[in-house]
Amino acid sequence: MLPKTFCVLPFSQLTIANDGKVRLCTHAHAFDMISEGRLLSLNSMPLPEVWNSSYLRTIRRRMVAGAPVKECSKCYQTEAEGGTSLRQIMNLHAGCRDDGTGENDSFKKALNVVTQNSGSAAPPSALHLWLGNLCNLKCRMCSPAFSSRVASDPVQSKWLGELNAAETPSRIPQHVYWSQSEPVVFEEVFNHPELLRWVHFTGGEPLLHRSFSAIVQKLVDSGHASHIGIYVNSNGTVYSHRLSSLLKEFSSVELAISLDGIGKLQEYIRPPSKWDTVWRNISAFHQEGVPVSIRPTVQAYNVFDLLELVHWCETSQLPFFLDNVLAAPRFLSFDMLPQLVVDEALQCWTHYLSAECTDTNRWHVATVIAALQRPRPEANTIDSLQRQFLEFTQDMDRSAGQLFAIASPRLYERLVAAGFNFSPRVR
Repeated sequence: MLPKTFCVLPFSQLTIANDGKVRLCTHAHAFDMISEGRLLSLNSMPLPEVWNSSYLRTIRRRMVAGAPVKECSKCYQTEAEGGTSLRQIMNLHAGCRDDGTGENDSFKKALNVVTQNSGSAAPPSALHLWLGNLCNLKCRMCSPAFSSRVASDPVQSKWLGELNAAETPSRIPQHVYWSQSEPVVFEEVFNHPELLRWVHFTGGEPLLHRSFSAIVQKLVDSGHASHIGIYVNSNGTVYSHRLSSLLKEFSSVELAISLDGIGKLQEYIRPPSKWDTVWRNISAFHQEGVPVSIRPTVQAYNVFDLLELVHWCETSQLPFFLDNVLAAPRFLSFDMLPQLVVDEALQCWTHYLSAECTDTNRWHVATVIAALQRPRPEANTIDSLQRQFLEFTQDMDRSAGQLFAIASPRLYERLVAAGFNFSPRVR
């Protein structure tokens, strides 16, 4: 049996954030990685030094020994609540990243890394790359760090924080983002394409980034695409036949589209997207043989509408995944919902799980149920979150010319019944 804290990612995958900082994984964005007094970042040191730094060698040893790692707290919490964590998902699909046969084989390799090499690992076989915050949408739950449109919006950036000044890029002074430096991208990050088996791109909107096209084209031209699986997060607003043709050159491909609802709700949560455009692009990629999946952000706004999205995915024969449960901003998470809303949503989801859900989808439907069943915050915390939700929703509606009552009428009615006052106010 694998140690309960073991995760394949620190042994095989490097995650690089938009600002060049290296993260343990996508769920550990809150933790800066400090090794011997130095921040692990491509702005301050080359990738090989980062990959086998004292920090990461220590993490690897702790995981093999079954010791907890503070950066993994989100996965531990998800598992404690009965959900399926990123750690469990990555271990289950470990063979996609390291040519192994599964999680047991990956653990044996990890054990050798620790016992024979003191935690120093071979160059990563998988990359998770955040290419920058360039984006054409300003999704309500997003932040300036991940959307240039949010960063430039005076109302939304006031709520979700201004874009922090970038760390002084001593190694790449001419660029704001690491992905804009060709030497860093191709001489460090992609220095060993022959070893790569998996690359995950996100942003911003990766399909808008010139670096994304350049990387994909070079991997195809060099012949390495044939042994690399590629996973791309996209908001579904960008399509081109050329891109579709390039993606199909990889050993596997998944275009993960961020849909949070059908029609008006999708446009409400992710303005200024248009449902017809997104659906047309999904259909085009799908018809050209590019596998598409639907990856919503599970949050307060779509607590009642997610099930409609699930049924739509089933009818459209599109796989869906519900493992991205929003934690921040907390006032848009399930934590702000009145108990009557939680109970009603829970009843709908438990019925779906018992009466309609396929075996393939049970694990992530169970993750939504676990999120609804987790312990409620203190009453004063809920009150504060609900005030913030109300004020944020009204501010955004007024700024974007949208109406919550039209986008999600069922939730609107339940919140009004719970005492929410959505009457217009000037702040």
